Amino acid sequence: MLIRLRQLLRRGRGQEGAAAVEFVLCLIPLLLIVAGVVDYGESWYMSSVIATASREGARYATRYQTNPVTGTRLIPNALNPSIEDYVLTAAGYNLTSLLPITAAPAVTPGGAGLTTGTAGTIVSVRVTALKYWLFLNNLIPGLSNPQVLASTTTMACE
Repeated sequence: MLIRLRQLLRRGRGQEGAAAVEFVLCLIPLLLIVAGVVDYGESWYMSSVIATASREGARYATRYQTNPVTGTRLIPNALNPSIEDYVLTAAGYNLTSLLPITAAPAVTPGGAGLTTGTAGTIVSVRVTALKYWLFLNNLIPGLSNPQVLASTTTMACE
């Protein structure tokens, strides 16, 4: 009887499920780290796209929005799109296809060069977009609202 009791006690101390429990305990933090890397990678990508769009918009505004003979600003039309249309649509940089649908990109041109177009006047183009966090939204307080990513480029008209 005593031998049977010892065998039953040994059977209860098995290590069969320990590996599965350890795997689950390690997997959860690993998945959180991977999710964070994906979220910050998307944020970095969006910042890069927005900076490039701002630069392209300012370049377009300083070079192709001015009549090279008279130095006056051209009126936007089908052949000469506005700065906003150039940056946002397929006519130029096509920002809307490079960012997520929820980003809602906006282009805001400014500066004295927009009205005069004379050489040396300043044109600035500001591009903004919203970054909604995919995974970290509910894990970190304060990330439930979207973050506004913005980039401004200033150039002189030629």
